[in-house]
Amino acid sequence: MIMRKNYFLVIALTLISSLVACDRIMSIGHDVPDEGVIATVGDVRLLREDLLRDMPMGLSGADSVTFSRMYIDNWMLKQLKMRRAEVVLSSREQDIERLVEGYRQSLIIRKLDQHYVDNSIDLDITDQQIAAHYRANAAQFKLSHHMVRGVVVKAPRKFRNTQTLATALKNAAKRGSAEEVAALAEKHGLQMTDMTASWVSFSDFLSNLPTERSRSYDDLLSKSGVQQMTSDDALFSFIIIEVARRGEVAPMECVKQDIRRMLYAERRAKIVGNYEAELKREAATSGLVMMADTLLMQSMGYVVDRPVAVSEDAATVEDDVAEGDVEVPSEDYGIDNE
Repeated sequence: MIMRKNYFLVIALTLISSLVACDRIMSIGHDVPDEGVIATVGDVRLLREDLLRDMPMGLSGADSVTFSRMYIDNWMLKQLKMRRAEVVLSSREQDIERLVEGYRQSLIIRKLDQHYVDNSIDLDITDQQIAAHYRANAAQFKLSHHMVRGVVVKAPRKFRNTQTLATALKNAAKRGSAEEVAALAEKHGLQMTDMTASWVSFSDFLSNLPTERSRSYDDLLSKSGVQQMTSDDALFSFIIIEVARRGEVAPMECVKQDIRRMLYAERRAKIVGNYEAELKREAATSGLVMMADTLLMQSMGYVVDRPVAVSEDAATVEDDVAEGDVEVPSEDYGIDNE
């Protein structure tokens, strides 16, 4: 009997989905009236127009049926879970409501902050600004691992032009470019890994060599010129052009993107801070916020922003001067009244 009910439920949902798919195609560009209820869970109803509203445009008939079935199933399962939550989590309802409200407020505030940022921030961060930040904050950019620039060439074990290759590698160190090495590698079908244009971690550099994990190769960092390693069937020639050791300040090229993100974050924080200060001034001036401790209120940035009041006596003197009733002593200003 249960299987029979499930069978008819599937048939019913399929028919509903098919009707929805057909009407979807026919009603594009027109308002879809509420023609009925697709499903109910307790006293909560899923209307046909809700499904149509959320259905993506351009679905084929088969895709519309699939989407409708999944949509209805997800909706019903969500309602069933909410009903179960009311029973199981009833004692925590206030905590849940507090968390939901806190999340809602945080989401709105983030949206508001981003509104001010999007309308005010300058996205143009120049190389000069990056360099200035790098120099001023060099201590923040200490390396936690060795970084290198260099070239590795893998050749057959019996490769005979090793001297020519060594010369090309030395030239790469002098010129900071591995074009000569690349031409030689292409000519002889050698495997070349060029790491001259950007810094890489020493461990990444070593991954191109026949090294052992348990051994330290820090001694290679102190050697100049062309070095070699061999495996059973290959000869590895390499040169380390430049080294930045662990604990030293990282090369600016390695932290350029980090600095760019830092400068953006600083600008964003300044924009948000400025508009928050404006909110506080406006609230204090208008009397929207009040505190019993005035000094505490001012320390929090709620400062009344109004012009300094002119005393009644001072105002009277200003009026008399303007009307000529009071003579201003010209000798004080080096002016001859005559």
